[in-house]
Amino acid sequence: MAHKLTRLEHPWPAVLMHWAHLLSFFVLIATGLAIHAHSDVIGPTGAIRQVHFVVMYVFVLTTVVRIYWAFFGAGSARLGGLTRERDWRHFGIGMADVKSTPAWIAYYTFFRKTKPPVVKYGSLQKLTYMLLFPLGILVMALSGFAMFAPTAAGMEWFSNMFGGLDGVRLMHYWTMWILIMFFMIHFYLVIVEEPAQAMTMLFRTVPAGSRVPGDYPDESASGTAGQRA
Repeated sequence: MAHKLTRLEHPWPAVLMHWAHLLSFFVLIATGLAIHAHSDVIGPTGAIRQVHFVVMYVFVLTTVVRIYWAFFGAGSARLGGLTRERDWRHFGIGMADVKSTPAWIAYYTFFRKTKPPVVKYGSLQKLTYMLLFPLGILVMALSGFAMFAPTAAGMEWFSNMFGGLDGVRLMHYWTMWILIMFFMIHFYLVIVEEPAQAMTMLFRTVPAGSRVPGDYPDESASGTAGQRA
């Protein structure tokens, strides 16, 4: 059963940062693959490298700002909620999440028909958002700096951990594919499980059938006026 949704689940700062992450992620993949293949199909190699590193800064900076906003921003609402709370509270992993993890695994592997109770994010989502994505971004950033000529000398300690630049390149390349895999799973689950949430997350628009009274005040006021008439 689909949840009722509100726009406060995804306030404008979160939506804009989600778009910044999404677009920069695609640009990094396209330019990264072009660099790896030594291809000039989408432009001169030198220009592609510059774009890749500029967009990398955008991606990392967006991640830093997103983490800051989670702790100090105005916050967001729970599923179907109209009251904001600090965003980090939605991502924190507690004992209830640990206990619900087997149920989530059973649900996603089709051994359970009903979705486990959820406040906003399930335990596997929290694990992905809190650990796997940040770790992947950190590995990509450090390995990228290790391969970038102007910063390679300062990152020699990191390269030595992986047996030199060849090991760093291999790790950078496969980490990219791991992140792509997680993105594809994320996209699939959003579309299959809660397509209405995709509209809210990307465009801050809640489909009419999923709205909560009070989220669209003008709409509620017109409906009340019609009933009185």
